[in-house]
Amino acid sequence: MVTRFIINRLLQSVVVVFGAVVISFLLTNTIGRPADVIGGPQMTAEARAALNAELGYDKPLAMRFMHYLSGIFQGDFGNSYRTGSDAMGEVVTAFPNTLILVVLAILLAAALALMLTIFSARHRESRNDRFIRRTVGALQGMPEFWLGLMLILVFSANLQLLPSFGFYNLSSVVLPVVTLALPTVPTLYRVFRGQMLDVLGNDFVEAMRARGLSERVIVYRHALRNMLGPSVNFTALQLGYLISACVIVETIFSWPGIGNLMISAVLTRDFAVVQATIIMVAAFYVLLNLISDIFILVSDPRVRMVKA
Repeated sequence: MVTRFIINRLLQSVVVVFGAVVISFLLTNTIGRPADVIGGPQMTAEARAALNAELGYDKPLAMRFMHYLSGIFQGDFGNSYRTGSDAMGEVVTAFPNTLILVVLAILLAAALALMLTIFSARHRESRNDRFIRRTVGALQGMPEFWLGLMLILVFSANLQLLPSFGFYNLSSVVLPVVTLALPTVPTLYRVFRGQMLDVLGNDFVEAMRARGLSERVIVYRHALRNMLGPSVNFTALQLGYLISACVIVETIFSWPGIGNLMISAVLTRDFAVVQATIIMVAAFYVLLNLISDIFILVSDPRVRMVKA
């Protein structure tokens, strides 16, 4: 039954990625033609028509889609209209830079949320617990673009401690990572705290307290282990949200990732790069879902019993 579950999830993943291919193609092929941007206003109508024909835009939409789909099966996602290079190659080159940001950001956000969760669980309903919940709640509505600009203003413009743009050394990572991590802390904190309080409300925890175990031992040795599975699953899925947030953050900090690449491609109607970026992000998010589900299945016997 477990094998059947994994196979079903794989099939669902293929369907989702194919849906992303279809949606990205329709979106980019119904909003205009690249010749309007490539040629500029000085290009004659005859030259524009010839360029559209060269790019295949003189053919029906269905025929263009079949040609595009056959190219994908051969590993050909088209060429960038701006640079002439392979569109997926540009995305693959930029993706590791984005991955650096989102992985560091999720690790920082998870560490902060977990520390706050442990403190709140050990001092629940106290004055400090209420203060933490209010403070974390205030972070929830903080937009990334505003936070990024404030960090640049304080740490780059005024204090001149950290660079405000580009990717030159390790210090270049700090501001964009913090900009991504802080708004993610409230979401993780609410989930972690809910999971922790659910575990601490179980009968086996009451039995431990009756045996004289301290709250510190119960939280660190037993509650953390029981909340690990669902929390890791949810945390991994937040990577997908962070990649979407990178579109804003990378633009603010001129970070050479897929978010910045996506904005540039949209503004210049570089449809091949836009499509390749959407497909890459969709495939990454689907892969995260699949790995998270398999991790839960392997780590939690209760889930295996349900699936069986």
